[in-house]
Amino acid sequence: MKRELEALLFATDSPLTAGRLKKVFPELSGAEIKTLVAELEGEYAAAGHAYTIVEFGGGWQIATRPEYAPLVERLLKTRKYTRLSRAGLEVLAIIAYRQPITRIEIDEIRGVQSSGALATLQERNLITVVGRSDGVGHPLLYGTTREFLNHLGLRGLSQLPDLPSLETIVENRDDLRAFASQFGEELTDEDLEIAIDAAGDVEPDAKGGEDASDAAEPEQP
Repeated sequence: MKRELEALLFATDSPLTAGRLKKVFPELSGAEIKTLVAELEGEYAAAGHAYTIVEFGGGWQIATRPEYAPLVERLLKTRKYTRLSRAGLEVLAIIAYRQPITRIEIDEIRGVQSSGALATLQERNLITVVGRSDGVGHPLLYGTTREFLNHLGLRGLSQLPDLPSLETIVENRDDLRAFASQFGEELTDEDLEIAIDAAGDVEPDAKGGEDASDAAEPEQP
């Protein structure tokens, strides 16, 4: 059964959650699945393999170890990306920290209309509609998806950096460029200056919790 689990973790193109694995192995409990995953990870570490099991996006997947990232990057350096615009990155960041949130609220924060960016983010499956507001007209509420967590390698929204420390994070240009590159975006020095200036104007607010990311998870086919 451990080898069968290994085959699934190797073949999947997205993290496998305990819920999905229990559908494949109904005879196993969630705790037993976690134990098998831990045993596999221990075997890989003991054998010195170049790959391991990583936990992110609410599940597990086999991936190469971080120290081999430069080598893998050389292999994939010619890969083409559909880049997000600066507006898309702005809207994505706002939704990540303020979800669930309406388009009107996003527009008020940015000072410009955001419909185009919202449509692009939905097409990329980075955000989704998670409900309707109780306000006038009951506008749609947006939240991030599991795909968003997968892009950033996060287990849940609780791993997003706290907003009070955002200015410090933004000042590290290498970290900011790395964040943007997850979405195929290359930041220029001018972009970095704008981001650093804007970071000082961000008002601290509570992050979305695990429930918010769960609500935003799309249905599995």
